[in-house]
Amino acid sequence: MMRTRHSTIRVAARWRSGFTLLEVLVATTLLLFIIGVSTQFMRRQSQGISQSAGRWEAQQNAYFAISSLERELRTAGIGVVDKQPMVVMAAPMAIVFNSNLVSRVPGDLASVYVDTDADSDAVEAFRSADKTTLPNSSVPYPDTTYMANGGVPTSAETIAFWLSKDSTSKANNEYIMFRRVNAMPPRVVATGIIANPTDTIFQYFKADTAGNLTAITPATLPLYHSALIHGSPADTGKGAMIDSIVSVRVRLTTIYHDARNGDATRRLERTIRIMNAGLNNTTTCGDAPLGVAPTALVAIIAGGPPVVIINWTRSLDEVTGEKDVERYALYKRSASQTTFSEPFSSVPAGTASYMFTDTDVHSGEQWVYGVTAIDCTPTSSSVTATGIITIP
Repeated sequence: MMRTRHSTIRVAARWRSGFTLLEVLVATTLLLFIIGVSTQFMRRQSQGISQSAGRWEAQQNAYFAISSLERELRTAGIGVVDKQPMVVMAAPMAIVFNSNLVSRVPGDLASVYVDTDADSDAVEAFRSADKTTLPNSSVPYPDTTYMANGGVPTSAETIAFWLSKDSTSKANNEYIMFRRVNAMPPRVVATGIIANPTDTIFQYFKADTAGNLTAITPATLPLYHSALIHGSPADTGKGAMIDSIVSVRVRLTTIYHDARNGDATRRLERTIRIMNAGLNNTTTCGDAPLGVAPTALVAIIAGGPPVVIINWTRSLDEVTGEKDVERYALYKRSASQTTFSEPFSSVPAGTASYMFTDTDVHSGEQWVYGVTAIDCTPTSSSVTATGIITIP
């Protein structure tokens, strides 16, 4: 009997060491409650992070679009000749202007940037033979090829920024900003731009006689530089109003689409000053420098492929006369062409005579070379051409 009673006590003790069903249910309920609260907290945190990222993305999109436009619009007018307009088109959703933004010639001080790999069609004047329709319009441009001294095209290219409806969006107020140089294919600058009928994307300002800015009313837009020649008798009236634009206010609303948390939008506004507006294209180094007389010959150096060597003596305005020649530009065209385009190289001034070797020639080709002297304005002399050079 004593052994049986001790055994019963040990079994009861082991049974009391576990959990009752009620305790398990309570613990499970508490655990599920904690998991539920934590999940809701993490979801809200995730949503907050996603919404913040969406707003940041929309803001960066707007910032990039406006910064791209500002960086280039501020250079409008650089490199244009007297007869070439600075601003070509001013519309509610488009702006077109002329600027010598990019050059392929190393050391070209007349250009904002130098990119030796740039497309040759995007670094010189927009030619009338390549005219195309201005953005969001039916107006063709240009009607004339603007020429610099010596009968070569001006180095200022035509740059366009505009908004176009995003055909991939379900919303009818979502646009894409494009950029185009001359007749080159357009490239996308920014997507997700919201533009409603009452929105003002590009607002233009002119200066009154006291220098105060006054807005050009939207009812007068779009404005085009309709006269073929800037400053000519035909350049008057509404067509000349575009020449008075001195600044542009840009307002962009961009959107970031978030399928889970809804769309995030951001609005950014900036006023861009057209730095060269109102300035006259006057020279600061006197008259155009006197030209030079280049000669060219074919040579074969040490049994290698043929090259062309161009020689010329310095301009009379380099060390005498106005003493303002800073460099010489070299041009090259095939014998079948009648005009030169952008120079293919340049040489700093500073010696009594000059020589340049062109290695980019091949057997059977025929070339004509030209050289101009350039002063500090920079203004060029007339292009003096060599005869036709035949590569053996």
